[in-house]
Amino acid sequence: MRMIYSDRGPSPLDVQKPAGERDSTAGKWGAFSIETFASASSLRLTHEDATGFLAYLLQFSDRNFWFADAGVAVWAYEETYDNWQDRYGMDAVMAAYHSGHGTMLGDGTFVAPMGAKWDNRTDARSNTMKLGNEKVNYVFWSTCLSCRVLDGHSPVRTWGGPNLGFRMLFGFETVSIDNANYGKFFWEEWRKNKTFAQAWLDASWRIYTRQAPSVTACGATRDEAVNRLNTERLLSADHVHDDWYAWRWYNASTSAREATLDVPSQPSVVELAPRSPSEELAALGQRADFGQRSLAEVEIDRLGVASATEGERQIATGPQGNRWLKLADANLANREAIDEERAIDIARDFARRQHEQGLGQGAGQDSDLVLDGVHHLMQCCGSKDGKIEKPQRLETLVTFRQTFDGIPVVTPGRGEIRVSVDNDGTIVSAQLSTREAVRTSGRLKTAATEPSPQGAKLPSGSTPPLTPPEEALDAAQARLIAELDIRTPADGGIGRGEPVEVPGSKEVGYEIEGNEAYLAARKLVEFTDDNGYVSRHWVVAPLAR
Repeated sequence: MRMIYSDRGPSPLDVQKPAGERDSTAGKWGAFSIETFASASSLRLTHEDATGFLAYLLQFSDRNFWFADAGVAVWAYEETYDNWQDRYGMDAVMAAYHSGHGTMLGDGTFVAPMGAKWDNRTDARSNTMKLGNEKVNYVFWSTCLSCRVLDGHSPVRTWGGPNLGFRMLFGFETVSIDNANYGKFFWEEWRKNKTFAQAWLDASWRIYTRQAPSVTACGATRDEAVNRLNTERLLSADHVHDDWYAWRWYNASTSAREATLDVPSQPSVVELAPRSPSEELAALGQRADFGQRSLAEVEIDRLGVASATEGERQIATGPQGNRWLKLADANLANREAIDEERAIDIARDFARRQHEQGLGQGAGQDSDLVLDGVHHLMQCCGSKDGKIEKPQRLETLVTFRQTFDGIPVVTPGRGEIRVSVDNDGTIVSAQLSTREAVRTSGRLKTAATEPSPQGAKLPSGSTPPLTPPEEALDAAQARLIAELDIRTPADGGIGRGEPVEVPGSKEVGYEIEGNEAYLAARKLVEFTDDNGYVSRHWVVAPLAR
């Protein structure tokens, strides 16, 4: 296989379609991100999130804007000024990305707190927005609760009024974690030949599988909306009618294994085989029965993503060893959900074969797989005249987690094999991020037992005592709070509230970084501020590295 480096990835712009009326600016993309709020507690990683989204797009055209913190105000989201000076605002670009806090009221109104007060207001509300009558067609809300689909909510209810022509909207059914990588991972997943919808869902699940990303597409008919959800992967300047909405989401799964805080008596560092993207792609091609011609020459871009297609089958590998294998299209006509135990058995047999054959890059000493969780890809449709269909389960996704000597990898999006099975029992696709272990070492690389000034001999290979997991997590949590405090306004801002540990999130396991796996403790904490905005943050404490 010949790997050809390209300094620029493929453009996401639909060049087949005209851009409409001439624009005084590029008019293609812009972003908002807020870490210091006028009426909410601080966040930590939204600026990196927004710039990660823009970074891929800047290869093709400059941004119209990136407003941050006090530069983000209500005027940019409402009809009068949302295309201010034909350059600034939510409706001034084809794709608009917002990263910050969010919540949804009982009546279906989405609320996003701003970074500054304007017109004596500090939050933007969906029921005062009018989007898509000027330029925006793709609206990204990288916030909590921005595209709710359960408990009586739907995209029609929240976004049917504000939508005057946009094509797709991306968000979350649940609270989402404060993380730097939603926008960056979206384009990495898209580069694997995924649709916009699947790229958004899979990017979010590389960050945390207990949150529920969601996406909706619009159309004049039900079939048009569903087709857009299933196929759209190029940015179009053409607006659409929104008589029908089709939406899809990953439900927030529950864990199939018990987390533990037990620390092994002899902690070790696992050394991993260096990655070889060409070997990863060749192994995936073997499993997908690709012909040699399809893999003779493959392009790899600046993101580190390489992909290949043969018929309906697709393979791809990207940063962090995150790989994708698509074997078939799901049979969406079969509306009878597969028995979950049958889906698990089918997925387990597939995952075990990948692991044992080394195609999952996980075959190695003392490496195994354990069932981590089961969840579903769901879809529903509804019309603006009030018809809401019954949700349909399209696929059952079964996740297995890699272990080293019985201890699981706990880094989100690493050390996993996730197998998707449709209602016919056909394996549709798999996400693989396992790594091959080449050796383990009891000699830590970041700490050593100090020598005695008196010259007393120590046992060979002795290691310093480890900090207990709870104590290490307390120290890491204190550092997190200190970082959030830096972003708090000088007047003290809005009270953040006390940290609450998310049940079931605390455990000890292996973190993967580069070519090593080291022992660490991890937990998720949640804050609810004085105005009711919720944020979640990972707390990670290395134990033996």
